[in-house]
Amino acid sequence: MTSRAAGQSGSLTRNGIAYDPPRITAVREKLNGVHETRGGLLKTENIEVLLTDIVRRLDRIEEQIDENVYPPESAIKPEFIKTVKKAHADIKNGKGKTYHSIDDFFREIEA
Repeated sequence: MTSRAAGQSGSLTRNGIAYDPPRITAVREKLNGVHETRGGLLKTENIEVLLTDIVRRLDRIEEQIDENVYPPESAIKPEFIKTVKKAHADIKNGKGKTYHSIDDFFREIEA
């Protein structure tokens, strides 16, 4: 599967930038400890860690979306397909019920 970040999911490169989890961990450890202000470098590392975390989370979401698919049509029972087709045909032929408002519909269901 090709992800939106250019490359296969779980690949080690994203848009030409090396994806290096050990380096990210090292940067996080540096951020958690006591340290002197290092100017712009620390901000750049913070942004890099944040963006890497976002890409990782998006990859996980993308994988979950790919797992949630409809079953193949062969898995649906033929009796159910016949029932749906009959209901569709009945509605086309004017045998369906109409309601003046959504409240009327809900009253009918709850009754």
